[in-house]
Amino acid sequence: MEHDGAKMLIAEIEAGSPEDDFYDAKVSVLSEEIKHHVREEEKRGDGMFAQAKKSGIDLAALGARLLERKKALLEEFTAEGLRPPMTRTVTGPAPKKGPLPTFGGR
Repeated sequence: MEHDGAKMLIAEIEAGSPEDDFYDAKVSVLSEEIKHHVREEEKRGDGMFAQAKKSGIDLAALGARLLERKKALLEEFTAEGLRPPMTRTVTGPAPKKGPLPTFGGR
């Protein structure tokens, strides 16, 4: 699952409640997909973190910049709440809570 798919699934989970059909399944899928994504990024040799180390970038400075950005985003979230997901590859209307379609009488 790429980032856009995760954003859409998170939006569906946030719009729902634990009593909804498939709520637990959506949470489980999101959890497994995120774990898989992290494993891919942490791969030795060709994962994102290995590539960053090879690049010679100042990781301590990058970490400091990321921490500052995180603080700014948390302040924004606290003041305004979460924005709706903005995706780059998924287009169309925002996810809506509602019944899932049935196929072939299932």
